[in-house]
Amino acid sequence: MSKEQKHGRALDAESRGHAVSGEGQGELWPDGIIGECVEGPGAKAPGQPMDSGQVLQPSRKTIQDLLLKEGFLAVQLAAEVDSVEALQGTLAKQLSQNSKETRARYAQSLLRWFFPDGVHGLATRVWVAYRDGTVESDILRYLYLVAEPVVGACVAGPLFPLENGMEVPPDYFDRFLGDHLGEAPPPKTRKRLKSNLMHLGFLARAKGKPDRLCPVASTKTAFLILVHHLFAPTGPRTVEVSRLLSDPFWKYLGYKSEDAVRHVLREADAAGLLGKYVVADQLEQVTTCMTLDEMLVRKVRL
Repeated sequence: MSKEQKHGRALDAESRGHAVSGEGQGELWPDGIIGECVEGPGAKAPGQPMDSGQVLQPSRKTIQDLLLKEGFLAVQLAAEVDSVEALQGTLAKQLSQNSKETRARYAQSLLRWFFPDGVHGLATRVWVAYRDGTVESDILRYLYLVAEPVVGACVAGPLFPLENGMEVPPDYFDRFLGDHLGEAPPPKTRKRLKSNLMHLGFLARAKGKPDRLCPVASTKTAFLILVHHLFAPTGPRTVEVSRLLSDPFWKYLGYKSEDAVRHVLREADAAGLLGKYVVADQLEQVTTCMTLDEMLVRKVRL
């Protein structure tokens, strides 16, 4: 396993422990904060290439505008390059923003969000296997919410118990941010939180009306991919369903109840895509029957 892959797996494991484009987006980080390197000799200045396996970690109190369209471009380019440095350089040239510095900073953000496990990590592997924008969108949503803990905590926390279609009170996000950050949020954080939730499909807004919670219709295939990615990446495993439910990945996909998750597991079991799904007395377990690699090679769909 390469250093890049080992580092990505470590970051992914750590992240699971924690709870559109354009020139007019403004500064990437409030007060000029770019972020700090979590590995390596130190943070690079904007526009400088990142070392192999290096991921920039922004302040937990800042939120950047989501670059979802650019994320799709990044995974397509990633399939054609061999290193993080090559992908960063290609993105810095091909992104549509006029400013060279902006393109370089956006490239760093795309790498941090969507490639924590390397240039040929989950996002790229799913794209190469399926070439399906709907499935890829679900994977990118998951990766973004893992990488942005404030937004992820909002989806898995205060938004989760709300019913789809419900109007969200205007001060709901202010109260969440104040509680989560322990202080008043930076001025742009509330605006970007709501804007990014809209881009991810969780919120909608009509003129003159409060924000409204929207249903996120994710694919069952993406759910099954993430079950294997998180709990059985290298071989068949038996996993307690309670452990699976304790990970917020299914909330990031838009599921609104544990029963909805169980329903998909039963479908996968009936389709022969799981070894077994057992519910007996106090025992509830799911056993996989393939590796993630095998699933992607077979282009398994549910």
